[in-house]
Amino acid sequence: MRVRGVVGVSALVLAGFVTAASSAGGVFSTPPAEPASAAATHPLPAQDPPAAQAALIPTVGLIPSAPRPERQLRTSKPASAQVPPSPTGVLPGAAPRSVPVPAIVGPLGIPEIVLGAYRAAELTMASSQPGCGLQWNLLAGIGRIESGHAGGGQTDTAGTTITPILGPTLNGHLAGNEIITDTDRGVIDGDPVHDRAVGPMQFIPSTWARYAVDGNGDGVANPNNVFDSSLAAASYLCSGGLDLRDPAQEMRAVLRYNNSAAYAANVIGWSAGYRAGGTAAPAVPVTPIPPQRLVDAEGEATTPTPPMPPTTVPPTPEPGQPPAIPAPAAVPAPMPVPVIPGLPPLPCLVFCPPPAPAPAPAPGPAA
Repeated sequence: MRVRGVVGVSALVLAGFVTAASSAGGVFSTPPAEPASAAATHPLPAQDPPAAQAALIPTVGLIPSAPRPERQLRTSKPASAQVPPSPTGVLPGAAPRSVPVPAIVGPLGIPEIVLGAYRAAELTMASSQPGCGLQWNLLAGIGRIESGHAGGGQTDTAGTTITPILGPTLNGHLAGNEIITDTDRGVIDGDPVHDRAVGPMQFIPSTWARYAVDGNGDGVANPNNVFDSSLAAASYLCSGGLDLRDPAQEMRAVLRYNNSAAYAANVIGWSAGYRAGGTAAPAVPVTPIPPQRLVDAEGEATTPTPPMPPTTVPPTPEPGQPPAIPAPAAVPAPMPVPVIPGLPPLPCLVFCPPPAPAPAPAPGPAA
């Protein structure tokens, strides 16, 4: 029993010694073990091999893309042609003063912006001078002859022509042109020596200075603007208290615009064509219409009496003489009988000439 107690105590001492030596890093100490990984520390649950491999593959996330702007189709730009230098000296790349607009031609052959100018002038005159009776088609007839409706509607959005419309120089070199010396120092027509007609309605500077008007409300009276020039032409035609519903007074107003019978006939013809919704017939030269009403000494209007046709009064025979016997009417000469080559002569049946007398016998020789 005593031996067992000693052996037990020795075993306890030896165990304590071994424990102390291992904690102190003695000869019985072993190298420190590496720390186990998190996977070893926390073992994964039991899974199938494919599922385990899929769990080890990192997950890739998708980032939403920002919306792209819509793509617009663009037409290719044509190669720019070589532009000649501007005569006005504008530098290349400078902004133009006005931009042309496409000329939209209506069913009457008049550009829409020019037709709008004619109708606007008609409405303005109907309000300011209702007794004149001006209609847009008369302005259209003048605009057709003077400038072809502003060169076919070559205007900007405000109605101003892209290039100034200038008539011939009024120096008397052309047939039918008068000599008109300069009246505006070249400010309107660019000629400091002689005047020139300007704009779609072809105003000379002196007339424009009297009838200039702002027709489109932009604060400027410009003879090269279709609205301004159309309203100025309407005012000029209605001046003097004329009633253009009377054909005679309408002709008088057009002749005052241009004192030419052929010009007035063309304008009236185009005006009638536009009023009927078509085009004018080819113009023919006509004579001016004479005035139908005259004014006598008392100032009352009278209608001239048409002249009576001349009559021939037979002469009165003198007393004691027989009346003169009228001469018989001349008998027309008979028509010659037609002769057809290769056939015998046809006999005469009506109005036959008398037979030719037989030739006299030739006198014999004297005995």
